Amino acid sequence: MNQVKEFHTLQEKVTDMIRESIFNQVYKPGERLIQDELATRFGVSRMPVREALRCLEREGLVAFLPHKGAQVIGFRREDIEELYYLRALLEGITVQKSMNFLTKEDKAELHTLVEKMDQDIGNNDMDSFITHNHQFHLLLQKGCNWKKIKLLTKEFIEGYPAHVPSLIPKTMFVSNEEHKQMLRALEIMDPIMLRQLVENHIMRAGNELTQVIE
Repeated sequence: MNQVKEFHTLQEKVTDMIRESIFNQVYKPGERLIQDELATRFGVSRMPVREALRCLEREGLVAFLPHKGAQVIGFRREDIEELYYLRALLEGITVQKSMNFLTKEDKAELHTLVEKMDQDIGNNDMDSFITHNHQFHLLLQKGCNWKKIKLLTKEFIEGYPAHVPSLIPKTMFVSNEEHKQMLRALEIMDPIMLRQLVENHIMRAGNELTQVIE
């Protein structure tokens, strides 16, 4: 069991490093990603590299082409706009449906996660912020019993949008202030307000990412 956990941790680290290199244009669109070279560069075996590339394929950053192997796709402005627009709509609906079914314990945990993100910002702990932000968004949707829409929003959250803070560190503070507004919408039990806040939150992040990429 420990070996499996260690492998996943190693795979996640390799995935993060390759993703960041794609974000920062170290690996450019159209460039081949050769597993042996990546394994040597990161000091790991080929297996975590292969799994990392498959993960990035699911995120839409890498494609496996016949007789060529993995190749960087990168992302265009249109791709970012489409992804964030869809995510904003779907996640907005999901949290609106979820709100009335969140328990006191769920709401207490949401407050705790926001406090943890404040600490992460103070400590400049990007990795912890990304983890807690991910947990916050998933928990906010917990009460929605529409399975298909939750699967779709989960996929959007776990792709490269989850890692936007690594590209735009300043967004952490703005993001968590918006989380606090969502908590206030929960306190007054206003599902429409919550939906609008979530949609605006996601679209703002998408617009900032577009500006950085350009």
